[in-house]
Amino acid sequence: MRGEVVFYRLFDIGASVDLDEIQKTIDMPFLSGRFPRERAAPRYARFAQPLLVFLDERSSATNLGSVTASIAVKLYGVGALAVVVRMPFEVTGLRDLRPYASLRIHGPSAEESLTEYCGRLTERIIEDLVPFLHDSYEVTVDPEPYTIYCVSVTEIPVREFTTTWRREVTALLANDPRPEAISDEEVEDTWRNWFSYYQDDLVVLEWDAALVVEPSATYEDTLTVFELANLQLLELRTYDAFLDKVVDQAYDDLEDLFARSSFLRSGHDMVKELAGLRMDLGEATFQVDNISKLWGDWFLGKVYRGCVRKFELDSWRKTVGEKMKDLSDIYEVAHAEAEARRLLVLEFLVVLLFVVDLILIAFRR
Repeated sequence: MRGEVVFYRLFDIGASVDLDEIQKTIDMPFLSGRFPRERAAPRYARFAQPLLVFLDERSSATNLGSVTASIAVKLYGVGALAVVVRMPFEVTGLRDLRPYASLRIHGPSAEESLTEYCGRLTERIIEDLVPFLHDSYEVTVDPEPYTIYCVSVTEIPVREFTTTWRREVTALLANDPRPEAISDEEVEDTWRNWFSYYQDDLVVLEWDAALVVEPSATYEDTLTVFELANLQLLELRTYDAFLDKVVDQAYDDLEDLFARSSFLRSGHDMVKELAGLRMDLGEATFQVDNISKLWGDWFLGKVYRGCVRKFELDSWRKTVGEKMKDLSDIYEVAHAEAEARRLLVLEFLVVLLFVVDLILIAFRR
């Protein structure tokens, strides 16, 4: 059995990025981030186009021995970096792939996980991107990991994976050392999300791992679907954490606005800030929802919808939407209070002018 393990580590960088500005400003031959289409697709279907900012191939000492891996880093305009590490393998069976899930790299001073290794690479790249970061927000979320086992040569007929090897596949994707102990219910749950385009290919996806069997080794478009779905999950998690912080602060500001000691405050600054945040978050969530355009009964569309179900992207969208509504409600209350105070000030000025006018008339007499 031969193929490669593709590791994804997606990092949010805390700001949006203007990809066109980077390409025009930095004098370096950026590689095209355009994704290939390996299967028939509608003309109107399109993928978000990232910027490939780093590409390298290196040998590293790991807990699996010395391995040669290719590393690519792709930058997305929504403010995320996708680190893609690809390692070839040749094993006798699926069980031999399980150790890749716990890959550790021997560094110059200490051993580190693949996530830590990719995190250090990401930090160095972000330092170069600082001049191009816009609309920064201070929130930290853990990176989104995903592992894809891509098998291109196997002695096992693909249809046997869906019958005889169902439990082995489930154990591999769950990183479980005891396939025989996994319950039938867990196996059935994993195999609710499997797809096949030809008689000899297969895609099985789980929460943080997937198996792709493709004899032609042309699976880049399938990898892209996994990448974009995980990118959406990462950004929705980021907006959820950011909204928690913003809504809590907005409630505190609203309490201060209604406090007696702040009666003379207009609330204009608070309303302006909330309006700006609401617009920025609305635009950001719109961009995330439009990262991919996959419609119709197209194979990749089905794989993407499987990711949506497994990653619970709709639940994350609902949660973010509800918190956006809370922010909008706070904005409406703050705006109404600010308008009421503005009208009160106007009424006071009208009464004051009337009194001054009466005083002037009295003095003229």
